[in-house]
Amino acid sequence: MLTRPPREESDVSGARTDRNVAVVGGGVAGPTVAIGLARSGYEVKLYEAYARRVQDVGSFFNLAPLGRKVLETLGIADRALKSGTICTGITFQNHKGRWLAKNPETTTNIMRGELSAALREAAVAEGVQLFTEKRLDALTERPDGSWELGFADDSSAEAGIVIGCDGVHSDVRRLALPQAPGASYAGVVGSGGLSEVGEQFKVDGLFHMTFGLHGFFGYQTIRPGTILWFENHYEYEERTMAELARLSNAEWVGSLVERHRTDPGVVSEVIKASAGEVWRWPVYEVQQLEQWHRGTAVVIGDAAHAIQPHLGVGATLALEDAYELTATLRRQPDAAAAFAAFQADRSARTKEMNKQAQRMGAFMAPRHWWQRTMRDLILPVAVRSAIKRSEQGFGYRLQPWPPAGQIA
Repeated sequence: MLTRPPREESDVSGARTDRNVAVVGGGVAGPTVAIGLARSGYEVKLYEAYARRVQDVGSFFNLAPLGRKVLETLGIADRALKSGTICTGITFQNHKGRWLAKNPETTTNIMRGELSAALREAAVAEGVQLFTEKRLDALTERPDGSWELGFADDSSAEAGIVIGCDGVHSDVRRLALPQAPGASYAGVVGSGGLSEVGEQFKVDGLFHMTFGLHGFFGYQTIRPGTILWFENHYEYEERTMAELARLSNAEWVGSLVERHRTDPGVVSEVIKASAGEVWRWPVYEVQQLEQWHRGTAVVIGDAAHAIQPHLGVGATLALEDAYELTATLRRQPDAAAAFAAFQADRSARTKEMNKQAQRMGAFMAPRHWWQRTMRDLILPVAVRSAIKRSEQGFGYRLQPWPPAGQIA
């Protein structure tokens, strides 16, 4: 049984006496690391750029088992994932409808905005101060190693520690690590939505994936009459979020139906049944940074290692980062030293996940018939091999939190 780590009531000893932490970004990693540090005796302020309800933003996450384990370990899984749907396995078929393989891994599908909102509420309940409409546009290191943060609304703040959890287009990365690579377009456009369907779609607990001729599609019937779906395809000319948003839902749905016209009929049937907003976005990635930190500022999650979405582990890696960074700061309260140790511990994990995502991406849309044939032949073996390698993948083990201030 996983137990909730206790909140530390006393100050943590160590080289730094400043316990003031600014966490920038209120998505997944930000509120989670804020919770961990608040329980460890830090004074934490969480800054989020947007004001509108995060429940209204974005598509959904497929949260791997370890992501759920992080939330269970923190004692907030029931609260954070109450709107999610359990997926008991993932099936794969090709563009002709031929069954290829099944991965029996149990995951959780949840709207990204619902998860972020629940995590923010949990952070506030732990005493974290939440500030919205705070877009970072300046970050200055002071002679004593502390930081001054400037925001687009002309307000400012100061902190002894800055943690950038502000995603693939991270302002913390840009300002604190100006030599680091920025986000680059991955040549992929993603979209997703909810569809209202008939009783022929049964609630079977499975996520059904199709390697289409011109795109990758997946769906799950999350309750009678409602399907959650996503689609990824390659577009080598980048279209910005604004350009994609200018298309109507009907135009976008029509383009996806045409793209999957030669695939099994269920793909087009689900897409045409879309109800409400159909989200779409260009996919970006961030090359593995040589340095994730400068002094007492660090970036985690997608700000440090955004990978392509083909494994569905982006949110899980962000949650792992948040948990492991807290554990490291509890072992080593000197922030600069802790950040160096944290990067050393996490870099191999994130590099391996990036390699696996690239391999899966190569599987998704081969250009030639013989490449598709080879993929279909080796996919069952590849899936079985991936399951056996779960210790390296979804089976990565979390380290228990040490008592705060005790060097491991």
